[in-house]
Amino acid sequence: MKLLSPIQLGPIEIKNRVVSTAHAAYTDFWQVGNPGERYMAYQERRAEGGTGLIIMTAMHVHETSQISGHYVYEPADLARKMQQMSTRVHRHGAKIVQQLFHYGAQGKSDPRDDWAPMWSFSGTTTLHGEPTHAMTDAEIEEIIEAFVAAAVVCVENGLDGVELHGTHGYLIQQSFSPFANKRTDKWGEQLHFARTLAARVRKAIGRDKLMGFRISSDDFIKPDDGGLGHERLCQVAAGLIDTGLFDYLNHSEGIGGAHYARAIGSYRHKFGEWLPLTRGLREAIKAAVPMIGVGKIPTPDLAERALEAGDCDLVGMTRAQIADPDVVKKLETGQAHRIRFCTGSNQGCFDRARFPLACFHNPEVGEENRFRELAKIPVTPKKVLVVGGGPAGLKAAEIAARRGHAVTLAESGDKLGGRLNLVAVMGDPANLLTSINWLEQELALLRVDIRRQTTVDEAFVRAFAPEAIIMATGAVSTREITAAADDSIPVISGDEAARGEFNGQKFDLANTRALVIDVRANYETALVIDSLARRGSKVTVVTPHLHFGVNVGPSHLVDYLGSLPKMGVEVLPTTVLAKIAGGQGHLRNSLTQAETFAAFDFVVAGSSPQPRHELFDALSKLAPTRTAGDMVAPRSALEAFREGDRCGRTV
Repeated sequence: MKLLSPIQLGPIEIKNRVVSTAHAAYTDFWQVGNPGERYMAYQERRAEGGTGLIIMTAMHVHETSQISGHYVYEPADLARKMQQMSTRVHRHGAKIVQQLFHYGAQGKSDPRDDWAPMWSFSGTTTLHGEPTHAMTDAEIEEIIEAFVAAAVVCVENGLDGVELHGTHGYLIQQSFSPFANKRTDKWGEQLHFARTLAARVRKAIGRDKLMGFRISSDDFIKPDDGGLGHERLCQVAAGLIDTGLFDYLNHSEGIGGAHYARAIGSYRHKFGEWLPLTRGLREAIKAAVPMIGVGKIPTPDLAERALEAGDCDLVGMTRAQIADPDVVKKLETGQAHRIRFCTGSNQGCFDRARFPLACFHNPEVGEENRFRELAKIPVTPKKVLVVGGGPAGLKAAEIAARRGHAVTLAESGDKLGGRLNLVAVMGDPANLLTSINWLEQELALLRVDIRRQTTVDEAFVRAFAPEAIIMATGAVSTREITAAADDSIPVISGDEAARGEFNGQKFDLANTRALVIDVRANYETALVIDSLARRGSKVTVVTPHLHFGVNVGPSHLVDYLGSLPKMGVEVLPTTVLAKIAGGQGHLRNSLTQAETFAAFDFVVAGSSPQPRHELFDALSKLAPTRTAGDMVAPRSALEAFREGDRCGRTV
């Protein structure tokens, strides 16, 4: 398998072609005084799982690049951390490089102590609408020296090299892009800054260390707006690789902001979406250095096809290794069928970019050290009863069984997965159910006793006599609304809307007029709205919030803001349903108090589901009982998986 074969990057051999590319994870690693342990444990776990090359989260090289949630390093503090990081990664045979960048005309300067402006080449206004300071010649030289100094700290303390970050709209990309660099001096020549920077960094780190470059394969900007497009970016890449300074080429897409939703596509985007552009870059540089292919490559099969087709020489499988850090190890040991595939949820990873990284269905992410310590605690095997076969119950059963307990899972329905099964009829979101499929497979291998269509009550538990109980009985979607209603318009729950049901009967959604009360403004309600519209309903959304989807992460929000208007969905922000009367919904703007009236065929309540915890008091008297998932508080499957895992580890 070519994916598992070694490859030479400049002076260094990489043991296989699987790469964990730079991604926002635990940026507090660079905060002065922070021990950085969580990030080191996270990266070591990927190295332990077999990845060949790790590219660390982008590191700010200069104080003028600081943004909220990111930090500018201090040399002595960073040296200690880099020594530890390199030692821990290298002992598993992986290589590691540090991505270096400067924000330039991106972000906002609010978090900076001195309130100094962001720096740029031409005083460009950032995507956040903030004017920037046009650098002087001396200031550009200062930035270049900052890159050099950062690179030296990294390689002198054990790292294998650095990667210059020339994508996502940051300073290096700005240097060769007409939308951001309008200078008429030497720094206005398209490749002068990047070539000068590369030459000085290479001289400082020497030829025995790796130096890579990351470029956008397409900037998604029209030429009239200062964009380069794929072909001209291929020319830029060729011009940089022709310098002979770089050992590999990496890529992404766009200039940041809303473009991230395309560059880091959710389950709505096809697998390997950008591989044709990867191939274009590789051909443009005449394969002079190895090319890393990226862009939603979640499976080894797709990665192998890309390598065999000559699209690339290494494959970025970043989210794949967030979901399962043992992708390589499982391939090497004939356990490919047990790989836990990325669902494309984005909810735990990219959509939490400003929070600690997580994963939709891998609760180990960010908990590597805690889990390792829990694994050391001796386990006395118990007879464990898990009540409920949704995400929380399934995860609890899996982990409890792995720890040596005899586990029985009782589910009242005929299907595992709980309310997550609602996405089965929603098209692309059905990919989330791969998380349930994987758990079902693992439970079978772990010999968990699964009893479907089983009602658990006090009598059942007394007869079963468990030594421990994990309750994950979920929640029930309701029709509750706060507005007065005269029953002239049917009110249905979110779950009923997802199924297209009223009072247990299916109905045709085509050409219906639906009013959705979006109180929670989260992924679940957004999925229902999208599903209604795709099945032909004319949807009006009222939300008390300032805009649609305030609790939806950026990758999905960008998709929705583009797709919902095209499907005729009308969103009324800062609006509530005042009452239902005479076949009309009375809609009130909560800021102006202005009211409008419209007729609807049905109203979707959009209220929070109600936890099903009525059995807790009775069962907790019969055996030690833990709870997880929606019965604790109705949230999402991400929280349910994590809570189920926690129960399974501590039972």
